[in-house]
Amino acid sequence: MKLFPEKLAAHLDKGVDAIYLVAGPELLLVEESCDAIRRAARSADVAERVVIDADGRYDWSQFGSASDNLSLFATRRLIELRLPSGKPGREGGAALREWAAGQHDDILLIKCQAWEMASEKTAWFRDVEKAGVFVPCWSIKPHRLPAWIRARMRSRGISADDAAAAFMADRLEGNLLAAAQEVERLALLYGRGSQLNLAQLKEAVADSARFDAFRLVELVMSGQAGASVRCIRGLDDGATPMPLVVGALARELMQVEAFQALCRQMPAQRAMEKLKVWPSRRQGLESAAGRVGPARVRQALARLSDLDRMSKSNQRDEFWLNLERLCVDLAGRPGRVAA
Repeated sequence: MKLFPEKLAAHLDKGVDAIYLVAGPELLLVEESCDAIRRAARSADVAERVVIDADGRYDWSQFGSASDNLSLFATRRLIELRLPSGKPGREGGAALREWAAGQHDDILLIKCQAWEMASEKTAWFRDVEKAGVFVPCWSIKPHRLPAWIRARMRSRGISADDAAAAFMADRLEGNLLAAAQEVERLALLYGRGSQLNLAQLKEAVADSARFDAFRLVELVMSGQAGASVRCIRGLDDGATPMPLVVGALARELMQVEAFQALCRQMPAQRAMEKLKVWPSRRQGLESAAGRVGPARVRQALARLSDLDRMSKSNQRDEFWLNLERLCVDLAGRPGRVAA
């Protein structure tokens, strides 16, 4: 059965199928669809998750026995097969056809980050689709993007009229990840329950200082030191409120700190879900948490406290200089955050 991402939630509310194939070039939709399936599996008392990375060196002879190797408590499992190329090859195709034809207590989730229409004509694909659910994650067509943006806004507690959504879609030129991030920023700026019109959207876009505060966080957390400095100087030139910048960095660092603490008790994916991190931000958060260790995060938060005091005094020049130093330290190579 073919089921598009926007219909997946309603389908999962009725129960979980035996096989899911989530594939397509739109990585945001792929990741969010897989997250929805994982949540539904847990709700169906599927207590264990097994991840298999089927790259070009994977031994497909091991796949057939994956469901036979019961866990200690013989619980149902979600077997997540990551197939980056979307092409299992002859041996892999045969293994997937055999799985689709069999009876398994486990649930199989096949995640493909690359996909071609030609793959939908293969024998293994036809057998998998017949036995389960195929979720194609294609790029959103331009004429459908405004509706997707409005739906995304509703899910974040805000709304926009047709003109505002069309303006945003035109500005983002089909970049779904950028659209998702922009919606999150609008929700932060305006708050839940806000109804945005075209004038407000244009004002928000023109108010680049506010957006650049969040952009600075992204640059720092992704390790782009030089771009971070350029962004900070733009914030300074634009007379951006200093407490806004401190608050944006503090929120991100506290989330990194919370994620690192939870990862000592549970898998990273579970920690992300517990913290309610949007799928579009998970890769960046995990990367930052691995690059900036817990000690560095604590030191950086202490330095942010000093910056907060500066932001509320007449030490404007010192504030921007010390902010540059902190962000370069955080965005640089792993090591000690300078005092």
